[in-house]
Amino acid sequence: MVKVYFGEWANGRLKRLPYLGYYLLLIVLFVAIIFGGIFAMGATENIMGGDIAATQAILLEHFGFAAIIGFFVFMIVMMIAQINILAKRIRDMGLPPVWTIFGIIMVSLILNILFPAQSVEVSTAVVRTAESATATVGAETTTASMMVQLFDLIVFLCLILIPSDAFGKNK
Repeated sequence: MVKVYFGEWANGRLKRLPYLGYYLLLIVLFVAIIFGGIFAMGATENIMGGDIAATQAILLEHFGFAAIIGFFVFMIVMMIAQINILAKRIRDMGLPPVWTIFGIIMVSLILNILFPAQSVEVSTAVVRTAESATATVGAETTTASMMVQLFDLIVFLCLILIPSDAFGKNK
């Protein structure tokens, strides 16, 4: 598995189904590690007696810089693995991987400039009754535009649906 994600840079190839499997496995690993970190933070807060501010201060004091560096390294490793399997799939389709990935990135950047991310705000109301009261909950998040998401979907479907050696001779 390590060889697929980090090896065979110059001549590796991935068929459609293995690409889909390795892509989904990479997503599952990413989500599992992120949720593991969130679970560890919650468990630490529970051990500290439920005081989230004190827990954050202690964790920042002891692990702040190391956590930032670790998260940065984790994101770089995940990005390298994703680009490597993407290049292998593109090479298997018969296209030049460097120029195709560069083109995908450039089109994505242009779409992000033309159609910027949208801010979404969610709020709830306070409900008070004779027996209980419910607190107000509000959240704000940013989501990609519909055009960028559509482009990402088209690229993914092309990687999955276009057969091997559709654009050139297989070496």
